[in-house]
Amino acid sequence: MPRALVLGWPALAVLLLAAACAPSAGPPAAPPTAVAAPAASQPATTPSAAGGATAGPAAPGAASVPLAPVGRARVAVQNVAGDVLIYAADKLGYYQQEGLDVEIVPILDATQMTPALATEQIDIAGIGGTAPMWNAVARNVPMKLVLDKGSFRPGFDFNALVVRKDLYDSGQVRRLEDLRGRLVGLVPPGKASGNGAMIAAGLQRVGMSLDDLNIQAMTFADQLPALANGAIDAGALGEPFLLRALRQGSVEKLVGLGELYPGFTVSALCFSPTLYNNRAVARAYVRAYIRTIRDYLQAFAGPPDNPTRAQIESIMAGYTGIDAAVVHDMVPIGYSPNGLPNEDSLRYAYQYFRDLGLITEPISDATFAALWGTELVNDVLADLGRLPES
Repeated sequence: MPRALVLGWPALAVLLLAAACAPSAGPPAAPPTAVAAPAASQPATTPSAAGGATAGPAAPGAASVPLAPVGRARVAVQNVAGDVLIYAADKLGYYQQEGLDVEIVPILDATQMTPALATEQIDIAGIGGTAPMWNAVARNVPMKLVLDKGSFRPGFDFNALVVRKDLYDSGQVRRLEDLRGRLVGLVPPGKASGNGAMIAAGLQRVGMSLDDLNIQAMTFADQLPALANGAIDAGALGEPFLLRALRQGSVEKLVGLGELYPGFTVSALCFSPTLYNNRAVARAYVRAYIRTIRDYLQAFAGPPDNPTRAQIESIMAGYTGIDAAVVHDMVPIGYSPNGLPNEDSLRYAYQYFRDLGLITEPISDATFAALWGTELVNDVLADLGRLPES
C-alpha cells in the first residue's frame, strides 16, 4: 500500500505564484489565431512496434506475477476526481506487478505542486497547463510533461457551460451567441482559467471573445447558489457540481466544454528529470498508468454495474469523500487510451495565457522541445500496443 505524508511549502512557490499573477499590460487579447484551430488533434493510431495489430486493454490483474523491485516513486495528489488513476493503479495491483514502491503524497494546494516537483520533494505531480505552470517552464524550472491526467474526450465531457433554466426555457439563451453581455461564472481566476481558455476557443468560432461576456470569477460551489437565485446567468461547472445543479433543476446544459475544444488536456502528469532519467522506474510507472487507463476506459464503456467500474467508483469515493451514488452518476474524467496528452491543446493554452499577459517571458522552441517527455510513453506503447484515440 502507498504511504502518505503532507509536504511543507517551499519558498519557491511564492516566487512562481507571484510571477503567474502578474497583471496584464493591457486588455486581454482575443483567442490566439497563430495556433492551430481547436480540433480533436490527437496522435495518429499506428500499429504496435512489436508487430502488426494494435493491442486491446488487458483485464485487471492480468499480469499477476510481480516483477522484481525496480525502485520507488513519490506521486503527489490533491485527492480530486482526476487523481483516480493514481489510486486505482495501486488498488488494481499494477504498481506491485511492475515492481514499483509508490508513495502517494497529498498536496492539497495546487500552487505547491510545481515547486515541490522542482525541488524534488516529489517525483511525479499532476499539473494543469495553466499560467503558473508555463511561467515555471519559462524560468527553466526542470520537469518533463509525460502522461495525460485528464482530457475532454467523447463521452467524457466532465465540465459544461450551463444556463439558468428560466433563461433557457424562455429561449433567451440557447446558443453561445446568446451569452453576449450575460453574467457568466468561471472558476478563479476567471478569464485566466483553463475553462476560460476552452470557452474562448469556442467563442472564437462564432466571432466572439470572452470580452463579450461579463465574467465573474467564482468557485464551482459559489456558482450553484448564484445560478439558483439569479445572481449570474450562466456558469461553467465541473463534476460533481454539474450533476448537483442539474438535479436541483436550476440550470440546463448549454454545451460541454469538450465540444468547444475536443481533446483538450486540462492536466498532465509531470516527472522530475531525475525520475524521468531513471528509465527502469519511469518506464514501470508509465506501464502501470497506461494499463490502469485501459481498465478504466473499458469499465466505463461496459454495463454500468460491471465490477471494475464499481471498484473504480469505490476508490474515487474513498479518497474524495464524494458519496458513492454521486460518483456513479457523475460524468467521468476522460483520458487518452495511450496515455498521451494533447500537445496541440497545451500549446494553445500557453499562447492564450501569453496573450492575456500572464506569462511574462516567452518560451523558446528549445525549451518546449525539452519539456515533452512523451518519448517515454511511445517507448512503452511499443510493448503494450497502441489503441485508436477515439
